[in-house]
Amino acid sequence: MNRFLRIYLFAIALPALLLALFGAVQMHLIREWLYWMELEGLRDRAERAAARELSSVRDLLDQRLDRIVATPDYESRLAVLRELAGSDRFVRAAFLWREGEGCVWPRRTGSTEEERRFLNRYESLFGGRVPWVPPDPFAPAGAAPEPPTRGYRAWASGDRPELLAWVRTAPGEIAGFEFEKMAWLADLQVTGFAPAVSLRGGNGPLAAELRDESGAVLAPSRLASSWSPRREASLAPFFPRWLVRVAPAEGFPLAHSGERLLLVAAAFFGLLLLSLVAGGFVLLRAARRERLDSLRKTDFVSNVSHELRTPLTSIRMFSELLAEDRIADPERRRRALGTITAESARLSRLVDGLLDFSRLERNRRKYVLESVDLGELLSDIQQTAADGSTRHASFVTRHSGRGCTALADRDAVRQIVLNLLDNAVKYAPGAPPEVSVRDAENGTVALAVADRGPGVPPHAAKRIFDRFYRADDAATAETRGSGLGLSIARRLARGMGGDLVYRPRTGGGSVFELTLPSS
Repeated sequence: MNRFLRIYLFAIALPALLLALFGAVQMHLIREWLYWMELEGLRDRAERAAARELSSVRDLLDQRLDRIVATPDYESRLAVLRELAGSDRFVRAAFLWREGEGCVWPRRTGSTEEERRFLNRYESLFGGRVPWVPPDPFAPAGAAPEPPTRGYRAWASGDRPELLAWVRTAPGEIAGFEFEKMAWLADLQVTGFAPAVSLRGGNGPLAAELRDESGAVLAPSRLASSWSPRREASLAPFFPRWLVRVAPAEGFPLAHSGERLLLVAAAFFGLLLLSLVAGGFVLLRAARRERLDSLRKTDFVSNVSHELRTPLTSIRMFSELLAEDRIADPERRRRALGTITAESARLSRLVDGLLDFSRLERNRRKYVLESVDLGELLSDIQQTAADGSTRHASFVTRHSGRGCTALADRDAVRQIVLNLLDNAVKYAPGAPPEVSVRDAENGTVALAVADRGPGVPPHAAKRIFDRFYRADDAATAETRGSGLGLSIARRLARGMGGDLVYRPRTGGGSVFELTLPSS
């Protein structure tokens, strides 16, 4: 594991993983909290639904109690009570009670069977053994609260809940009636139990139903639901054994809005985590690239120093021999002068390459674009090589390129071609390179330099145009260089609106193709 990978793992990847785990745990806790909040909201809505039904029952009771209390005398009250008991569908039985006398209407003598059952159900209440108002367990000891003017008394008759409504009509006199709950339930069964509350502030409807303590449905829901999760609220104090059950309607699962919020938070957290990992990777990669560039610059300085020292050493040695007149043979003197000339040219090329690289780095290279006949340019280069005025070997022209003209800088094109030929001579010395020119597509012309050398390793094919880069293999190890030639050549090509690319040659070797706009 290299140093870059270790830094990335321990400085970015591992903290990001821990952050992701922490975020996942927090998301789970948030989801549980949202779910709990939704359940609490469901409980609140169950209580509101129960309160609404209690309010509707209270309105029914109060309307009839108001009619009773509005009567001016005993006879009119009795008439109203008889009317309620006989024709009101929400009144099961009515009564008139006086303190010390008990139930004065209806009396046991002359009463119907239904009236006798009514009197038997409330015998303890009418006989004074049970108070009209149940004692408040939280009232202070010895306190004598003012007796209420009306009230509602839940009553258990076996396993059936009953409800009695009463009002004080005169001192020591109470009138009232027994609520006919079955008529109320019948209305709910016809219309369906639909409390006027919704889940999450209107984002989802509620399914609601009325049940007794045994689980029997008294009033069904108008909306379908799985009833999981659900919450219940009692209809106490009117019907303590009855429950209002509410749940999200089918198609509106609980925590729907919370899930959306959670998904948005998770998406933002994921983007933050991704940006952290990607940003850290880019920064470390940039740092690694800068480090490699620094190492390559160091190698570049070393290589250039060696490249400069070699011709300078030769020039100095032969210059001293000639200056001291230590070479008497004319032929040897001629060869020494030739060596000085060749090494001076080599030194000039090195210095020119460094200057070109400096100008390209600062974007200060100026191009004089003109119509350049590539065939004539190749003939000129080939003639120069044949005369021996340059160290480039001769090359084979597959297509003379006569008539293939490019809109380019002549000196820049010449420099690119000489650089490519120089590389072919250094890395493929066995056979002369082949140069071809052709008309390419999209209004361009292409000049290709091909050789039969070892080629470029696949791992280095994408980086051979990087500055200071040299493939680390046997071919480059035996050949000195600065790692700037191809980088300069591509920059020159792109500076003229063209490009320089590499591809492996069929049968072995390399092909470097220069494309330029046609004129």
